[in-house]
Amino acid sequence: MSNVSEMIEELKRKRDELRLQMNLASKDAEQQWHEFSAEWDKFLEQTQFEKSREEVGEAARELGHKLKDAYDRFKNRNA
Repeated sequence: MSNVSEMIEELKRKRDELRLQMNLASKDAEQQWHEFSAEWDKFLEQTQFEKSREEVGEAARELGHKLKDAYDRFKNRNA
């Protein structure tokens, strides 16, 4: 009987150890997920900034062309 009791105790201990390892692994995986999520958010922010910057640049170029055309028309009318 003691062999069975010893085996049960050993199996309980191993089960508890595995449960602890799984919990620690889950915490590590959760931490990594949070880090990856933060990096993803930074990436999206940066790409949105780049997109906005391109849009602003395009709008500025378009405005510049319109101003140039307006100046040229004004100059030609008053020449």
